[in-house]
Amino acid sequence: MKIVAAEVFVTSPSRNFVTLKITTDEGITGIGDATLNGRELAVAAYLKEHVAQLLIGKDPHMIEDTWQFLYRS
Repeated sequence: MKIVAAEVFVTSPSRNFVTLKITTDEGITGIGDATLNGRELAVAAYLKEHVAQLLIGKDPHMIEDTWQFLYRS
C-alpha cells in the first residue's frame, strides 16, 4: 500500500483548522490536523508546497519511518 494523494484543507482561517487528507492506492483515506495559532494559511502553504509531495509513494503503515524522513527533510 502506498500514499497516492495528499490534500490540504483550510476550513476556517484564524480558527486553527488546517487538515491534511491522505489517500492510498487502495482507496483508504486518513486525516490529520496541523496548525500554528494565527498562521493557518502559512501552515497550509507549507503542507501543500513541501510535505504533500514528500508523502507520495510512502507506505502509510510506516509511521515512524515517515515521521523521521519528514523531520530530516
